[in-house]
Amino acid sequence: MSHLKPEECLNFFSEILSILKASHEPERVLSLIVDRIVRIYGCQTCAVIIIDTATEYLRVLSNHNLSHRYVKDFRRSLGTSAIARMLSTGQPILIKDGERESQIAGEIQLEHPFRSAVCLQIAAEHRTLGYLHADARDPEVFVEHDLRTLQSFADLASLALNKSYLYEKNLRLDIIDHETELEKYAPFLERLNTSISRAEENHENLSLLIMDIDNYKQIGGTYGYDASKRVLRELAALIKMHLRPIDAASRYGFDEIIVLRENTSMEEGIAFAETLRKAIEEKGFTQWDIHTTVSIGVAAYPKNARTEKDLILLAKGALYDAQRSGRNRVAYS
Repeated sequence: MSHLKPEECLNFFSEILSILKASHEPERVLSLIVDRIVRIYGCQTCAVIIIDTATEYLRVLSNHNLSHRYVKDFRRSLGTSAIARMLSTGQPILIKDGERESQIAGEIQLEHPFRSAVCLQIAAEHRTLGYLHADARDPEVFVEHDLRTLQSFADLASLALNKSYLYEKNLRLDIIDHETELEKYAPFLERLNTSISRAEENHENLSLLIMDIDNYKQIGGTYGYDASKRVLRELAALIKMHLRPIDAASRYGFDEIIVLRENTSMEEGIAFAETLRKAIEEKGFTQWDIHTTVSIGVAAYPKNARTEKDLILLAKGALYDAQRSGRNRVAYS
């Protein structure tokens, strides 16, 4: 448990924010965040771990007390682990004593065994970027009281990462993701906000779908990276064929697509998701006739939520349920 005085903590945050305002490079900010957490809590290990958008594996971006070889070889998939649940739901992981919670401790452990640990989501604009990990050799170094402070450090990390991503985006003033020919996420999010406002004014419904390609990595491993990109592009084209002019679709992640279905109830959204799922399952992609499936999560306005943040969070949770229950299926909130 930290005994840091409030004014000392405020000084740390001000120090980080001053660097954040002056730079587009996140590495210095993240390094400072890690250093300050280690100083406050006497951590054995502290790390900022992000989702690599090129591979969708987790990788270490900044750390304290991880060996160079461990960081270089670190390549952890999300799967359905405790980390995956935390990244999907945003609920922090708090382990007061790893000996009493050995299973979850084993799932989140990095290079060194520990007695207490915490993991907190790093997210921006409703997208999960990664997480903050801190652990200690002694039990109960981290307790509930510390979560708010640590989440503030995680939020500063999200600002640094997102600022860097936005800066790179602004260098390419283009609303189309050219690997899929779908809309990029930022303009899609603006469209979603507008659609929610219009639905509220006109007392209408809308549905939001988030889908993930179930075996995308295996396609790349079997047929090569170029073939996997062609599958993604053709799958996106298939989805666009099923959209009405008032609908929209965007690339949401490495192999994820988010779809806005205007003036559509929850039941209609589920039926539409099932139509897409079947069409993709039955389609052979590229000249190699590659077959794949998708898992889809569905949420609806206003039945499930009334804000874009809550809709996306619920659809992501439903997607996670679809993956956990066997993949190639539709789940809903």
